[in-house]
Amino acid sequence: MEISETDLPGVGKRFELPVHDGSALVVVVHNTGKHEIFKKKAADADADRIVELSEDEATALGSILEDVHFQPSETDMSSTMIGGDTVIEWYTLDDDSPLAGTTLEASSIRDETGVTVIAVERGADAYPSPRPAFEFEAGDTLVTIGRSDEQAALEAHLEGGD
Repeated sequence: MEISETDLPGVGKRFELPVHDGSALVVVVHNTGKHEIFKKKAADADADRIVELSEDEATALGSILEDVHFQPSETDMSSTMIGGDTVIEWYTLDDDSPLAGTTLEASSIRDETGVTVIAVERGADAYPSPRPAFEFEAGDTLVTIGRSDEQAALEAHLEGGD
């Protein structure tokens, strides 16, 4: 990623960062310590000012953006307890998964395990509340909700034990 820098004599320095959606963020750092952040909707568009920050505010924002306060972690499979014994879980379908190539309706997941599929992640796409005709593919990640015993039943089914 290339960030362009431009000296602004008597003012400070201008930085332009291209963003994945085709827009750009422009940051002007003034000699006084003031920071202005602008957004350009396209490379040839005028920039609209989003915010003006003091030097301390810009430092705080920079530390947040550098993940000083929070380190995101990616997990292959995780779960979230949402109260009582209700759990949200993520399961990734292997190439040999019994669900690959079947529809949500034909899989009978809810009838057989009690678990509800609340979303499916496929690559960069997400399919919330999939319809009964939704067809699972190897590599899909199922986002499910159910009690711990129901999640265990689904896991056993996915491993071919059911």
